[in-house]
Amino acid sequence: MRLIQWIVAAVFASHLAAAQPVDLNQASATEIASALNGIGVKKAEQIIAYRERFGPIQTPEELLAIKGIGPKTLEKNRDRMITGLIRPETGIKAALPLDGGAPNH
Repeated sequence: MRLIQWIVAAVFASHLAAAQPVDLNQASATEIASALNGIGVKKAEQIIAYRERFGPIQTPEELLAIKGIGPKTLEKNRDRMITGLIRPETGIKAALPLDGGAPNH
């Protein structure tokens, strides 16, 4: 029974790790391959070669220039990518008034 619990926990942990966005301009080929669906280490190495040749990746659409990465692969991974211009959404902080008083005064 403990083995089953351990396996379930390991699968859940790997799923959570894969859900984290990957910075295409900083990550290794292994990190890119593990974070993106349909992208293996060889394709991830091509992404790294692209960024080394052309500079930082600014938008996910640049990956379409890499042979073997098409619109479907791009769309299913869009929310898993961090690029120069695309960052994951963070929690919205409540706006504070400039005078430091109560918001509705």
